[in-house]
Amino acid sequence: MKIKATILALSVGLLSVACGDDEPTNPPPINPNNTTGPNNNNSNNQSNNNSNNQTNTNNQTNTNGQTNSNNNNEDPDPTCQNYCDTVMANCTGDNAQYGSAAECLDYCENVGSWDAGERGAMDGNSIACRVYHGNAPAADDPATHCVHAGPTGGNMCGTWCDNYCQLALDHCTGDNELYGSDAECQTACAEFDDSGNAGDTQYDTVQCRIYHGGAPAATSPETHCPHAGEEPTDFCLDSPETFRFKTNAPSEYTRVDRMGMPAISTAVISSAQKNAYNDANPADDANGNFVADITANVTALHVALDDDLAQNDLTPCIAADCVGQAAPLVVPDTLKIDTTGNARFPNGRRLTDPVIDVTLAVVLLDLDVHAMTTLVGVLNPTENDLGVEGAFLSAFPYLHPPHEL
Repeated sequence: MKIKATILALSVGLLSVACGDDEPTNPPPINPNNTTGPNNNNSNNQSNNNSNNQTNTNNQTNTNGQTNSNNNNEDPDPTCQNYCDTVMANCTGDNAQYGSAAECLDYCENVGSWDAGERGAMDGNSIACRVYHGNAPAADDPATHCVHAGPTGGNMCGTWCDNYCQLALDHCTGDNELYGSDAECQTACAEFDDSGNAGDTQYDTVQCRIYHGGAPAATSPETHCPHAGEEPTDFCLDSPETFRFKTNAPSEYTRVDRMGMPAISTAVISSAQKNAYNDANPADDANGNFVADITANVTALHVALDDDLAQNDLTPCIAADCVGQAAPLVVPDTLKIDTTGNARFPNGRRLTDPVIDVTLAVVLLDLDVHAMTTLVGVLNPTENDLGVEGAFLSAFPYLHPPHEL
């Protein structure tokens, strides 16, 4: 029936809206697209049993354990321009190390400040090593070698601690100094957890400290050097299993959405008024600042749907009356809780409550004739009791872990 299809469209549209989380404002990362690959500390090296330990030309390791250079002359000279041309060509998509060639050049010339190194070098914190791994190896196996060619070196082009200490000593100086010498930094770094991934921006690992000590510290040392220190002040703390409440001052946050009563902002506030509505406060709702816009949009819904509601033995409310019956729920637009009443939507909001079905009834139906639960179970399950993950958890936080993107 047409009414079911129409309500289904509204229901799906309203359910798709997610309220954005507010986050403290921090300087944007210079290199937001760092991705990771497996750390392979033996990049296809082979053992050479030649007792004379002669230098070979096939990226091999001789019997005294020293790594020889790649002498096949396939790599370009170790310059920042050649490096960026190589890594931008071979490390793309999920294996991209930089957002653009300009970002790559800026990191190579101004942030990493790597030594040029010897062309064909397979290890060491140098441009040459990154060129090597970003060239033929990355073309053949980007998931493994692009991270070696990236800003962190992936524990191949310099150890994690080599890269961390160079960045910390270069960018965190003066009032922002973290260490007095490389030896002091190396001693501290030896105790860091190295189980993270290149490009990590949080948790107590050396990889997180490398990120904050890199491009972010180069542009904003007073903010990011403390994050990269031996005892970080923020971000490089705890582990993924640790739950932390942020204690930033309210002034550090920016409101991006408000939706105390679900779907009202989405369905009955015009696009031209969205930003003004999200920037407004509950007092503005009580003053009637948005009543005209809400009334116009509710009226438009009824013009489109009233005949279909009637054909399905449902009594639509008059638009003005709909606004009036919804007003206690939406003015002001806050989540309302009466501790003396029953704990169910619209008095609070339980995970299992059929919120959208109730909201549609309030907006569309004459509640003197129909109950707010009239549409419950018509199109959607009677409760949000099951998702793709199964039933809600019985203990805090009650929701299943977030999906990985």
